[in-house]
Amino acid sequence: MDVAALFAPRKPFEDLEAEVVRRHLARPGEVSAELVDGLRYVLNFAKLGWVRSASGEDIDVSEGLVAHRWRVLSALEPHLQSGDPTLWGAVRELPALVRATRALRQGLLGTTRLDRESLEAEVTTRQLVVASGGGGGSGYGYAGAFRLLHRKGLQPEMLAGTSMGSLISMFRARHRVFDGATLVAAARQLSWNNIFRVLEMESRYGIPATLRLYLRAALGNLFQTADGRATTFRDMEIPLLVVTTGITMDALRHDLSYYEHFMDDAVRPGLVFRATQLRRLSRLVGVWKELLVRPDALRECIFGADELTMDADVLDAAGFSSAVTGVIHYDVIRDDLRAKLLLDSLYGEWGITRLTEGGLVNNLPARPLWMAAMQGRLGRRNPYVLALDCFAPQPSSLGWLPLQQLVRPNVKANLPFANFYFQLERRLSPLNLVPDVHSVVRAMRWTSDELEPHMPVIQEMCRPLRPLGEGTTGVAA
Repeated sequence: MDVAALFAPRKPFEDLEAEVVRRHLARPGEVSAELVDGLRYVLNFAKLGWVRSASGEDIDVSEGLVAHRWRVLSALEPHLQSGDPTLWGAVRELPALVRATRALRQGLLGTTRLDRESLEAEVTTRQLVVASGGGGGSGYGYAGAFRLLHRKGLQPEMLAGTSMGSLISMFRARHRVFDGATLVAAARQLSWNNIFRVLEMESRYGIPATLRLYLRAALGNLFQTADGRATTFRDMEIPLLVVTTGITMDALRHDLSYYEHFMDDAVRPGLVFRATQLRRLSRLVGVWKELLVRPDALRECIFGADELTMDADVLDAAGFSSAVTGVIHYDVIRDDLRAKLLLDSLYGEWGITRLTEGGLVNNLPARPLWMAAMQGRLGRRNPYVLALDCFAPQPSSLGWLPLQQLVRPNVKANLPFANFYFQLERRLSPLNLVPDVHSVVRAMRWTSDELEPHMPVIQEMCRPLRPLGEGTTGVAA
């Protein structure tokens, strides 16, 4: 998929629609909701590309809209990018734009195999999709964001996560109906000893490290199907993407034994680093820099994005995504021929020798989420991407700044694909990987409280629009 060719024509219309909504919410009642819907309909129609018909056929309508796009932008950009805080300038352009939009709509319905209902659904409905980034224990607050979305009546249609973001997202993706109690119950049963172990073990798919992550021992009972199988991506009621980093032999600068005992003197039961030894992070930064020296030797490996990975175990993918080179090792060493054959096939297809922490290549997976929507994963192709970031630099976390700076370039590369980017301000320490349940609940409350003021914009952007009618005002009554 040519991402640039799809993204560039849509982006200006996405930005203008967001500006329409911001101005409308800032000055409620000044312009009628009917006129606001008319403006938003015109903008959403102009950015159309591929549209799926009722028969399941994907039809590209973009070529016939090239001149119309230029006309809409020329008419609305001067008003919506000006210092005038009202919508009246844009509204004055609406009658002519509505007439042109109606005519093009009629032409598409007459010259393609598109049906009216499918075309209207593509224009008037947006699908909320949520990307959750990595950041260790700081990411527990994501559960508060999902709880708030549920309380506001917003249903995510697809999720993507990296590292801790993948762990929280896999809980949300299990069922369409939000179940915060399950996450809290999982937090109650977590302990350092049942999720991490310091012992020698075989390394087959991951990069060995001091701590061994045992997700299946800690959470396996929560991720089983009714017939006792391990839950796969195909079993998720909400589509889920998990980002991992594939390592080729060219990326590894040392023998695997070097990474296996790299942080032995910095780890003790219950904590990744001793509180007085955060300077050891500089050693970890050095390892990450060595891997990033050869970006061509790293692969963005996404589970849940294609037919083959749909049969992968969700816990395995989240485990690899959460591994930290030199510190945390995840692997598949159990007697599971199906899982091993699938991983062997994936490794061959991706051209890699190991999997590790997804944050090395993408610590905020808004772009893969947007791409999956554009590929037709959700049927409609009008996603609203909410990106949650728990690892953005802030004054209170200067000790983590070197690691945050390393992942910041790949985060920034994803930001254009996010319709709304939200940084968690109050958050648990990244080192607090196994917090007590009270800390988890507190982190959820922090994030929920911080996100609450932004909810009117998110709710309005995800509200279905009224179809464009034939009346003089431009929208149906």
